[in-house]
Amino acid sequence: MKSVATFIAFAAAAAAQQYRPFEIDYMTTHQPNGVPSGQVNYYRIAFNVTSANGDEPVSAYCSDFWGDNSNNRLCSGSSCVPYSTEVPTGSWIDCAQNSSATADSSSGFAFQLFPYFSIGNFSVMIKQNFSEAGSQIIAQSAPYLITNTTDYYVCDILGSETSPSSHIGQHARGDCQLAANASAISIAVANASQACDHATSVNVSFPVTETTLWGETVFVTGNITELGNWDPSSSPALNADGYTSSNNEWSGGVEIPAGTAFEYKYVQQNLDGSYTWECGENRVFTVSDFTCGDETAGNDPDYFRCGNH
Repeated sequence: MKSVATFIAFAAAAAAQQYRPFEIDYMTTHQPNGVPSGQVNYYRIAFNVTSANGDEPVSAYCSDFWGDNSNNRLCSGSSCVPYSTEVPTGSWIDCAQNSSATADSSSGFAFQLFPYFSIGNFSVMIKQNFSEAGSQIIAQSAPYLITNTTDYYVCDILGSETSPSSHIGQHARGDCQLAANASAISIAVANASQACDHATSVNVSFPVTETTLWGETVFVTGNITELGNWDPSSSPALNADGYTSSNNEWSGGVEIPAGTAFEYKYVQQNLDGSYTWECGENRVFTVSDFTCGDETAGNDPDYFRCGNH
């Protein structure tokens, strides 16, 4: 049986097909001179994004900058490309409604960047929260590669700051931008779902089949606080409300923040107070960012590995 999480993923992908892509008609990236020491230099990215989704078309101005003077580069033979190690990753960066009011982040758009950011070769992911027929929808793209190996994105590096031939490609000031004659970059919506008030916290269920004696208990424990940090005595106990002689299922759930990735296992407490742990590798699960209800970790149900069946 497919888990709720699997069903939600299919539903979100199917829903995404009805939405229009995000359009970027202006984009620029800047790289600092990484050779001088004792000073702070800044990378920058800025772009305009438009969406025809929702009750009416809207646009936003997305930008960020960060200090980086590390002079890092990736090389293949004699060809090297500078990149930033300080690029902000792992969180959404809110976009402004326009470039004249960058402090106003109420546009409904946000973007993410990823490691090994080079101004001529990087990935960006876009998210939009918008209204449609009285409902709030969250639409999100997959990471999209922007590269100057194409005709639509071009770079200009300051030749006077080019490093010696033995270090070709080390940081020299430069800028890349969408070519003047290029069409807008079109980035497809990969996931879409209805937003909901409690989306920041999801009730994750952990159904598991295990044969037990009266007075024994099954727990779920893992590497996050909500699952006891691998301490069974601090971990949530499952219940046997639906347990029968023909269906030895334990079940239960716990609130976990959306987007949390964690490892877990089932543990049985025996009549003498000792614990029997599942054998094998740790189970892994990531709570969806796109859910308005409960999720089920793993299969429905899982089987207690090396347990009593």
